This record gives sequence, structure tokens and C-alpha cells, in this order.
Amino acid sequence: MNARRLWVVLGWVLSLALFGVTLVLALLALGTFASLAGTGPLWLRSIGSLESTLSGALNVTGLGSIQQAMTLMLLTSVCAGLAAYLKPRA
Repeated sequence: MNARRLWVVLGWVLSLALFGVTLVLALLALGTFASLAGTGPLWLRSIGSLESTLSGALNVTGLGSIQQAMTLMLLTSVCAGLAAYLKPRA
């Protein structure tokens, strides 16, 4: 019974961690789309410039802006799916 409880706790921790990563990736994707349009709110365009700085630091600037935004959107979907899959069932 203890091993089962350990797996449940581990599943919740991994699920919550992936959910947090999902939120960060979603915010970065929204910021990237807002900076592309140039008409979004200033705080959202600032997040888009933060994403371009992060992508420059990670050396993935070879992609265009729209490709970066679509890649972030895909990564967000994958993380959300994994978080839902790893969530322990009752």
C-alpha cells in the first residue's frame, strides 16, 4: 500500500510541475503572438520581447517569429497533454 501512495504522490508532483511549465509556455506563446501583431497590450508585448531574448540565449534564433510562436504553441499542447495523462486517477 505504501508503494501505491508513493506513486500517487509522485504523479501529482509531476502533473503539477508540468502544469506550471504549461502555463509559462502558454504565456510566452501569447507574448510572441502579441509582439508579432504589435497591437497587443504593452505587458503582453513585453513578454514577447522576453521570449525573443530567451530564444537568443538558447541559440534558436534561426526560426522566424511565426515558427517560434507555433513551436511554443505545440510545446504547450504537449505539456498540457502530459500533465493530464500523468494525473493520478481515483
